[in-house]
Amino acid sequence: MSRQEQVAATIEAFVRKTFLIDGDDREFSRTCDLFEEGFVDSMGLVKLLSFIEKEFGVTVEEEHLFDERFPTIQGESELIVELMGSTG
Repeated sequence: MSRQEQVAATIEAFVRKTFLIDGDDREFSRTCDLFEEGFVDSMGLVKLLSFIEKEFGVTVEEEHLFDERFPTIQGESELIVELMGSTG
């Protein structure tokens, strides 16, 4: 399993548990827009950012929130791996 796949799996598990998304939800995937689809709201974003920073030891800057990849788990995992590479 690649580093990015591990990161994506970790984020997905967190999002499912924290925002109570069951495995049968057909709208939920690693490529859906978590915010537009209503899975994560503004308070949820704070929880998600805190988790990412603590779990992966990276700092998510405001510019990252506006990256076109950020709204999806897949995109977040790409960004995090890039950030991990620049800090390690």
